[in-house]
Amino acid sequence: MKNISIAAGLALMLAVAPAEAKQGNKIKTVVGCVESSQHHYQLSTTTKKGKPKVYDLGDRDFHEQVGHKVEARGAVSRENFKVTTMKSLASNCR
Repeated sequence: MKNISIAAGLALMLAVAPAEAKQGNKIKTVVGCVESSQHHYQLSTTTKKGKPKVYDLGDRDFHEQVGHKVEARGAVSRENFKVTTMKSLASNCR
């Protein structure tokens, strides 16, 4: 009975993988600066090669993080970033 419970628990954990990952999006953690333009939010960062990169943060409200350096985790698809967690690293982007 114990083996069945362990197997069922493992199967449930695998089945609950993020839907974004199943759609071919990559789950990433990105450090950058939250910017705003008329209630439209973006995360600007620099790639490993030193090139600027800007992600669209969709329709969620990030007004409290504007101007802050943050660490965001979520599903990335091209220029879109669907944030699942975000934490502030600094109160400015310097």
